[in-house]
Amino acid sequence: MSSFSGKSSGTRMSEMRIAKPFFSLALLAALSFAAASCRPLIKEVFKPPKVRVTDAAITSHSIDDPAAPWRLTLTLAVDNPNGYPLDVAYVAYTAVLGRETVAEGEQYRSDIRIEPSGVTMVKMPLTVRPEAFREVLRHVLQTRHLDYEFNGSVGIRAPVAGVVRIPFSRNGTFDPIDLLKKKGFGFN
Repeated sequence: MSSFSGKSSGTRMSEMRIAKPFFSLALLAALSFAAASCRPLIKEVFKPPKVRVTDAAITSHSIDDPAAPWRLTLTLAVDNPNGYPLDVAYVAYTAVLGRETVAEGEQYRSDIRIEPSGVTMVKMPLTVRPEAFREVLRHVLQTRHLDYEFNGSVGIRAPVAGVVRIPFSRNGTFDPIDLLKKKGFGFN
């Protein structure tokens, strides 16, 4: 039996089977080329914000139960250089004092909006494990200084680019006794 074109339908079907994978491959190549071409455009349209830690304050602690986790509020200054607002998707962090990890976690957030073309102060809750402070206290009593490191990242929902991870870090050394003296606690 022959078709209108004069070829048998079996031959026409096998030509279509060959054409389908070729068409799919060509479409995939075209999409890949388009995505690669847009990458510089995305970098021009979206500029990652800068995040820095500005403050950490104790918001709750239990004298009745010293082993209970301590709650702190961390303040982050987020500078958005873009002309449009950004929404936070998540915040991940790790806090290290001396050589002890005293806090770590990840929070998925949908209630934080970073305003355009400026700095937005963001308050983040942080839970600290008091049992990690035993080694830290020993170290402070022996050396009278304490190294600290706070690292993390903020996931920002950006137009076109999706969720973009912005890392932040702060580290240094301080003398806890001097800090307590400045806060009004007397030590000799």
